[in-house]
Amino acid sequence: MNWDALGAIAELLGAIAVFLTLAYLTVQVKQNSKALEQQNQFSAAQIMQARTDTVMEFNSVILMEHKNLEALSALQNPKSLDLSAIDAVEASRYRMILTMARSMFENNFQQAQQGFLSNDFYLGSVVKNIENYAEAFIEFSTPMSSEFRLEVERILAKK
Repeated sequence: MNWDALGAIAELLGAIAVFLTLAYLTVQVKQNSKALEQQNQFSAAQIMQARTDTVMEFNSVILMEHKNLEALSALQNPKSLDLSAIDAVEASRYRMILTMARSMFENNFQQAQQGFLSNDFYLGSVVKNIENYAEAFIEFSTPMSSEFRLEVERILAKK
């Protein structure tokens, strides 16, 4: 056997090694992609569970006292409120309820903006709930980010 034949055999073995390496890497990439997809699904489930927990906590606070439930009902039609006749304790109750609601909905808005909540869920559930409080958010000057304020104003304009 001469050196040319050995060189050809070495090149063939090198090509086979490259091919096997590429095949192995292809399998690894597919497995990694599947694992990432499963992790994304798990993360989405955690986000939805956290949202559910937040809604349940909000509802618990509201249902804890009849006055909170009355305030919540009044906040859904803030034009019916005579703000000058509301005492400081009631005004604080309204502001706290609005702050809790704003925090919950602004978080959902940010999650939707980042792609963590589906557009269908956001438009079908979150926006409908924001509509209930949008006027009160503005009327009570509820602190919120400028992005969320624009969203609230957009929702109000469509109402």
